Amino acid sequence: MEFAVVLPLLLTLLIGTVDFGLIIREHQIVQNAAREGARFSCMLAYSGQPAAIQNIVVQYLAQEGITITAANVTVSQSEVFDFTGGMTAIGSRITVSYSRSLLVANGWQFGPLTMKGEAVSRNFY
Repeated sequence: MEFAVVLPLLLTLLIGTVDFGLIIREHQIVQNAAREGARFSCMLAYSGQPAAIQNIVVQYLAQEGITITAANVTVSQSEVFDFTGGMTAIGSRITVSYSRSLLVANGWQFGPLTMKGEAVSRNFY
């Protein structure tokens, strides 16, 4: 009898723990995809090619089982970064957004969780 009372609570905790672990994993993958895009964006071969950078990020996420469109990837290759001493540099900023629904709260009033990964890199051209 006691087990029947405690079982729903234990299952909810187990599913919540698994869901939280998946969220952390996917956030790290989204962040790594933004870093990968920034790494390619700073190279001379990809100068002025934001669509190619978007495709690289989308393919990186697809390898990890995350599906997004190129519209979820923002590429800016003309960011100006100010350093101390009056020095400036031109760099790239890659922003990736990804939404996923929660396992536990899927039927409740919680909306999807939106993750954002962002990376910047100094351009080498």
